[in-house]
Order: sequence, then structure tokens, then C-alpha cells
Amino acid sequence: MRSVFSCLFLFVLSLSGQSVREDEATRATLSKLNSTLMALKDAGASQASLSQQLVDEMMSLAENEHRPSRPVVTSFADELTRELTGRGLNSAQITAMRQCIVEVMHRTGTSNLDLASRLQETLAGIGIGSSRRQLIVRNFIAVREAIRGPDDSPLRQLGR
Repeated sequence: MRSVFSCLFLFVLSLSGQSVREDEATRATLSKLNSTLMALKDAGASQASLSQQLVDEMMSLAENEHRPSRPVVTSFADELTRELTGRGLNSAQITAMRQCIVEVMHRTGTSNLDLASRLQETLAGIGIGSSRRQLIVRNFIAVREAIRGPDDSPLRQLGR
């Protein structure tokens, strides 16, 4: 049954050449994002290069009419790569990070607070200390608010 719906979905997408191209571009960006997150395992990896790749991938995921400023995304990416490089992330941690990053770049979906809480839990599971976690989450919320606006994410509720 699921394959019937998948085929129908792809058929509807194929009716619009632009939608198919956008879907292919999104898949390519997600593949690059996954590769970047996997590269963070390597302690010898260039943090600057990985951060720049992460920024590019995040900006590619943003909806054109709700694109955050590059400096806001860069602040988050710099802090995240600084803390994750060389941590030897497992596949579940990479998946959790990817999901948070993908969701933060979309206007709809999970509330800011719930998404930030999920990121905080993921970072704690990786072993990132409390003060560093708070800094990363604060930058993450700044990205989300640049896209979606504030909704329910007062920083004082997180990390205390």
C-alpha cells in the first residue's frame, strides 16, 4: 500500500518539473549534510572547512522566502563543529543531528522550544558540557527565530 502512495506522490511531483528538480536538489543537499556530519568524526578534520560546508548545506535547505542571514547560521555552525569534531559520533547521533538541522531550516513543524530541547538532549548524549550546550542551543534558536520568529523559546527555560 505504501508503495502505491509513493508512486502516486512521485507522479504528482513529476507533473511539475520544478518540484522534481527541487526534490532532487534537496536529496543532494541531505546527502552532503550527512557526509559533513560523518566527517565530524575525524579529529584531524578542518573545523573551518566543515563549518563552511554545514553553513552552505543549511542555507540550501532554507526556504527562499524565509532564509536566515548567513552570519546567524555561521555562528551556529562554528560552535557545533567546534564541539563535535573528533567526537566519534555514532549513526543514531548523526541522524538526530541531521533531523534537528533539517527541521530548524523550515518554517513549519516542531515548535522552537521542542526542537531546541531535542537538540540539547542530543548534545548531552554526545557528551557536550552544559555551558557549551547552552551556547550551541542559543545559536540554534537564533537560526530558528530568523526563519520562523519567536514563539515559545525563551532561553531561560533551556539548560537550567
